[in-house]
Amino acid sequence: AQEDAYNQRTEDLKKKSETGGIVSRNRAKNELAQHLGTDPLPLRRAKITQEAAVKKAEKATKVAAEARAQAETARQEAEAAAAVATEAANVATAAREAAEEARAQAEAAAQA
Repeated sequence: AQEDAYNQRTEDLKKKSETGGIVSRNRAKNELAQHLGTDPLPLRRAKITQEAAVKKAEKATKVAAEARAQAETARQEAEAAAAVATEAANVATAAREAAEEARAQAEAAAQA
């Protein structure tokens, strides 16, 4: 935005220095010389700051993407472990029920 304003002012002063009366042309030429002689350091500083901010944001995005990939892998591993644990719990439940049934049969046989 600042660069566009700077360039627009330069173009306006160039046009003014070529049209109008002698006094207005000379005044526009003087303003143009002053305008071109000003230090564009704030504009350059703003550009550099913006570029640095973009690089920083890109780096943060990359780190976040890597962390997301790791979290996705961990989630998949946790889901697989949960499935294994559920299956083990089902097997243990079946074994307990079989043991209880065997105990009941053994008690019935002992009483007979």
